[in-house]
Amino acid sequence: MFWPLVGLLTLGALNGVTSVAVSRSSSSLSGSGLVSSNGSSSIVARMMSPYDADPDFNPHLNVPDISSDELCARGKTLEDVDANSPGNWYCQKVDQILYTKVTKPGTYQEVTFMDNQSGECRFSPREFKGDLAPYNEPQFSVYTPGGGGSYNRIGEYHAASQTRNGIMFLGNRGGAGSGVAGGPFGASLSYVSADGLGGASGPQTLHDVPLVSHAEIVVTTDQPCDGSCGYRRPGAVTYKGFPGSARVFMFEFSMPDEPQHNGEPGGNEPAIWLLNSRIPNTAQYNTCNCWASGCGELDIFEIIYPGQTKAVSTFHLDGDGKSAGDANWLQRPTGGPIKLAVVMDATNGGTVSIKNMGASDGGRFGGSLSASQVEGLKAKSGLVSEYVRGTRNGHQETDRSKRNQGKEG
Repeated sequence: MFWPLVGLLTLGALNGVTSVAVSRSSSSLSGSGLVSSNGSSSIVARMMSPYDADPDFNPHLNVPDISSDELCARGKTLEDVDANSPGNWYCQKVDQILYTKVTKPGTYQEVTFMDNQSGECRFSPREFKGDLAPYNEPQFSVYTPGGGGSYNRIGEYHAASQTRNGIMFLGNRGGAGSGVAGGPFGASLSYVSADGLGGASGPQTLHDVPLVSHAEIVVTTDQPCDGSCGYRRPGAVTYKGFPGSARVFMFEFSMPDEPQHNGEPGGNEPAIWLLNSRIPNTAQYNTCNCWASGCGELDIFEIIYPGQTKAVSTFHLDGDGKSAGDANWLQRPTGGPIKLAVVMDATNGGTVSIKNMGASDGGRFGGSLSASQVEGLKAKSGLVSEYVRGTRNGHQETDRSKRNQGKEG
């Protein structure tokens, strides 16, 4: 289950979303735990003592850097092993994960035609390049650049006040009031009901209630799709995602344990992730999409095994579902809401910062962020894992493609 504070993205299995905010800057900046063969990483962390004695959701004091090898040498465990999974590697709990050099220009296979009756699906190559490619194509959830380094909010959801500005809640519920269902591609995108469980005939604001962990919600802008969205499945409800490479996503949410849903598809596995909008606009849970060819996914805060309390982040930057992500993890907030800041910009070859800002103070996100506030959100705080693509440190490079292929295609 999940409660949002900022957002335009895919909310899957999130408990207790309270609010979501999305901001934009004026700048033109544009599951298996196996070792991956694509890319590599180097991780440096800021350590405090005694780290384990600190509260789960409060940031730690800044301290000198240590190497990733030293961090993982303090403890690395293989968990989530069962008959269906070889398990996942976990190193240390951290407060912030800072990814750099994530920009990776290339080509993916874009869907150009779909036939809902025959199942015919056609592709053509699409080149992507520029700052944070391919994550500079439309995706979900953002504050975007304004002027002078500031960022303006372009969308928000606040559960308690039932505020929804600039965003739309969709889901793969086609045929239940809107969208299309049946045929080889399954249910298309549609509007979702206010409880997040079913479809709807028109736009709805999610009620101030927890979302069960298998009730995936897609958050977009409130701007209907046009030619800039690329090809869309005929009959699907589609809205624009959030383009550009400079974005800030602010979330307030909790993820209570849901043992009653263990064993269900996606049960007790809450997650927040970003997708290239061309994936859900065609067929998110079918092979007729661009995901397998590497058009872009970023798992921001994902529980990959029922009941697990270690949230991981993963990039899907290459074809065939290959992935790269940090083995260090963030604490799942089962006991109460936290605030999470995700900052994306073009610095250092493409930077993504994912920071646990600690237990929620109850304050609402503002309508804008100053340049100094944005820098503060990205600044290193507490125990920080720094992940740099292009250097070799194999035990932090994980391949969770099995999990995500089930999710996307």
